[in-house]
Amino acid sequence: MTKHYVNETGTELILDTGILIGSATEQHINFKKPDGVTGSFAASLFSSFSALADLTGTYLLKHSLDESDFDIPGEWKFQAYIGAIDGTWLGETAELTVFDNFQ
Repeated sequence: MTKHYVNETGTELILDTGILIGSATEQHINFKKPDGVTGSFAASLFSSFSALADLTGTYLLKHSLDESDFDIPGEWKFQAYIGAIDGTWLGETAELTVFDNFQ
């Protein structure tokens, strides 16, 4: 699927943090909606289940979309948040256009 739509359900939003996060004690995906409202989605640590991932570790966060998550169309921004015993980190900002139905 190349386009994403308002009220989309079940799609996995996956962010690559670029760092090893297997020891994270807290993780979520921050978002900024097109209207400027901010918040966060609960996220889980995610491995691609490949042999390389088993060797190198976990770098990904995942959130499965609920119907109410993408509630308005426009340009959404996302940022990974990782908390661990020795600090907290934010990932690079990723952008995704969410379309209104039938666009």
